[in-house]
Amino acid sequence: PVAARNPGDVAALMDWMNNNGLAAEVLKWNEKLPPGLTSAPPPAVEIAKAFAETKNWSRLKRWTRGGSWTDSEYLRLAYQAYAARQSRQSGADAEYNSLWHSAERAAADQPERDASLARLATRWGLATEAKQLWKRVAKHPPMRREALDSLFRIYRAENDLPELLQITNELHESSPREPALAANYARLALLLAPETQQARRLAKEAYEAAPTDVNFAITYALSLYAAGRTGEGLELLKQLPPDDLSEPHAAVYAATLYIDENQLDLAKPYIAAAQKGQLFPEEKKLLDETVAKAAALAAAVSAPQPQPSASVPQPPQEAPAPPPSAAPSPAESPPPSPHS
Repeated sequence: PVAARNPGDVAALMDWMNNNGLAAEVLKWNEKLPPGLTSAPPPAVEIAKAFAETKNWSRLKRWTRGGSWTDSEYLRLAYQAYAARQSRQSGADAEYNSLWHSAERAAADQPERDASLARLATRWGLATEAKQLWKRVAKHPPMRREALDSLFRIYRAENDLPELLQITNELHESSPREPALAANYARLALLLAPETQQARRLAKEAYEAAPTDVNFAITYALSLYAAGRTGEGLELLKQLPPDDLSEPHAAVYAATLYIDENQLDLAKPYIAAAQKGQLFPEEKKLLDETVAKAAALAAAVSAPQPQPSASVPQPPQEAPAPPPSAAPSPAESPPPSPHS
């Protein structure tokens, strides 16, 4: 094929194949190509990627062991480090650490290279290495958004809430006109630091920008709940389609607000919906508190009400005996008989 005549074209086609589940075909194709065409970057990088995708660690290690990949040397070292780590052989951890540090040095703090290493570390599940690299990349405006998005996904997967709060704030500051970023930060801030006035302001602004968006609505409703205005928050939620509120992440907040208003029957379906989902830790904590309040409310409603105590009947008492009769007084004496 025409692509086989030019290393750049070969690499581009291999990249497409690797990204579309055809890594094994890349390796088969490589066997038919002249070694001089694929032994150096950019094709050499794509072949290393194919070995990694097919989990052929021994071949990956041999492929990246010798030679120099010039400007892509840092990638050769990174793939070699990963092959050593995945081989699980004796001393693999020490070899991996040494090679990975060499890869970082070879990147020479160039943002584009750091970003390439960070993408590999993220793809390979090397969270510690990825976080360090993305934090460096985030200092450079052209790649800041990609870096922050990547850090958000890593910290969300780890459920590292303090770092997640920091990253959501930085994302909002990097794009202050995006209501979704404002709402994400506001909701986390309201759950983790509910006294923040900034979070309440952002929640209101995001809702006003798109009042029919379920995420914006529940964030503002949560803000109103935190301010002691639960009734107003419920009015917002009632304007949303019921199916939107039945999504587990949204149902947590609907249940919380209904229970706060002592509306147990309306809260029950949302509690059930929330319990079926994979909630984030901060949402699970809120749901647990809501379920406890619901149980207390249900117990109070079903408890028998005390009845007024009935009087114990007493036996009838005899009337007191009259005092002994005295002699009638002259005024009370019967009149004398006419025959006397």
